[in-house]
Amino acid sequence: MTSELQRLTDALGHNLKRNVSVDDPTMHQIAFSSHVYEPIDLLRQRTILRRDLPPEVAAWLRAAGAFTARGPLRPPLNEAIGGTEQRLCLPIRRNGRPVGFLWILEGESELSGDELATALSAADSLAVVLQREQQADDLHRARIRELTTELIFASEAAARRAAAGKLLEAELFVPNEPLFVLVVSLHSGRRALSAEEHGALERRLGGTGRRLSERRHLGLARHDHGLLVLSDRDPLISGRARVRLCRDLLADLGRDLPGTTPVIGIGEVVGDLAGACRSHGDAERAERVARLVDGLGTVVRADQLGVYGLLARIPDGELNASSVPTGLLDLLSSGARGRQLADTLEAYLENAGDGPATAEQLFVHRTTLYYRLQRIEELTGARLSDGGDRLAFHLGLKIATLLGLRSASTDEGSPA
Repeated sequence: MTSELQRLTDALGHNLKRNVSVDDPTMHQIAFSSHVYEPIDLLRQRTILRRDLPPEVAAWLRAAGAFTARGPLRPPLNEAIGGTEQRLCLPIRRNGRPVGFLWILEGESELSGDELATALSAADSLAVVLQREQQADDLHRARIRELTTELIFASEAAARRAAAGKLLEAELFVPNEPLFVLVVSLHSGRRALSAEEHGALERRLGGTGRRLSERRHLGLARHDHGLLVLSDRDPLISGRARVRLCRDLLADLGRDLPGTTPVIGIGEVVGDLAGACRSHGDAERAERVARLVDGLGTVVRADQLGVYGLLARIPDGELNASSVPTGLLDLLSSGARGRQLADTLEAYLENAGDGPATAEQLFVHRTTLYYRLQRIEELTGARLSDGGDRLAFHLGLKIATLLGLRSASTDEGSPA
């Protein structure tokens, strides 16, 4: 069934004998007329195919004043983005509030006075429809936010199962498919997001959702991070497409919010919607470890964490400086020379005590390596010939990394 918004768009295009499209308040296309009129340019083709707002197009519109215009506007031509034909932008407002934008491809022939009056009248009708649809969409999204919050953050398992049941009953998520949770944060330490950061994160999560199959994703922007619940069987994010989705989300957030450091953690796949909370916990650990451990990258799966994944499961407060051998703490607090020795010790332990391999990795002579190991034993009291001491100090180095007492110099996994 054709929506009223699409019907009005087609009718206006037919009346004007022009190509017409309608965008939401963020300039994402939501309706367009049929391709039966000239002119048409590459920009129109791209926006119809993608329905998103590429950064270069957003910059062009922002520079032209389209986001703040209160009356008809004709942005300058821009061949670099395919905008080779003149277009007219009519902001659509309802009770003074922007609810969308009407675009008419004019080409070399501007609208006549009567045609402009017809377009403005259509914009008034579109405003009523857009406001009604946006209000319905707001209620729909509020319901999804409420149920997704319960699904992930309810303290009782029964409440989480109930939320999963309501999401499936309302056909908001496809049943009987394995899924995983993606967590994205903007800052280390998970500090609260500003209003601008929260808004940008919410918009980008929504934009990411538009690239996915219907009923195979749920998005939620929290006060300190965002998350997506994603079906593991969505064909639109199979194989390398999953990595591209994450990379694109990070790139978009980086452009929107310069000065932030977006990182994504990906949880383990779980069997059903009721298990999303568990995958969210995995994703949070992956995100937190990625910020502390050098070399993991900015998109990290929970199954890449190695021993860090096990240590990160220890409850907050239980893992503290007292978990690190005293001698190692002394080493880590003794300045640059101590940190160098700690890195040497970690490389030696990662190489299972293989001196030649360690020296090669550190680009030092073996004599230098053995001197450093001797100094480490003298300063820490460790006996590197003792298996128990090696294990204690190896774990101690990992714990110190998770506690932010040092920066790891070796990878426990590979980038996503």
